[in-house]
Amino acid sequence: MSVANFIKKLALFFLRDYAIYHIYRQKCSDAIIVPSTEFRVEPVEEDVIINSKDEMIVQQAWYCGEGSHAYACMNDSRIVGLCFFWHGSRYSARNFWPLEEKAAKLVQIIVLPEMRGRGIASRLIEYSTHEMSRLGFKYLYARIWWSNKPSLRAFERAGWARVATVIDIFLSSRAKPFRLKLKRMISIN
Repeated sequence: MSVANFIKKLALFFLRDYAIYHIYRQKCSDAIIVPSTEFRVEPVEEDVIINSKDEMIVQQAWYCGEGSHAYACMNDSRIVGLCFFWHGSRYSARNFWPLEEKAAKLVQIIVLPEMRGRGIASRLIEYSTHEMSRLGFKYLYARIWWSNKPSLRAFERAGWARVATVIDIFLSSRAKPFRLKLKRMISIN
């Protein structure tokens, strides 16, 4: 049994449920772009996503709309990966992590299963960070499940830094969870 499974079983024995997320942050001015010869990344509109031949991609279209920025990793004319940033009133409904002015949160990143392991997620993160900087954003955030190693590695390869861990504990006797925010003691200016 893995450590993650053991912790989950132990937590669920004592609690109704739990959630542990790492919060990653990137200062847009620190964004780097590593050229890629195999894939290109570009902003994408909702209609292009909806017209994809891959159902997994089409299902992501609801992330589009006002207060959203979408980026696609393309293999020729096929979308093989997507990421979406939300900000302003679009993000305020979720509001898991407080955003300062000129900040946005990467709320979804997805790569087609047959394309995983090829650096597409890191490429999407790098390029979209640079583009969000061009649009005037100063900081970007992401919330990643604590044991999602591929996502954690992708953000770290793209130059993002973990700034906090958030633990939600759901008890049967409470409607809202207890929330513990553990901030890392690093410079995040």
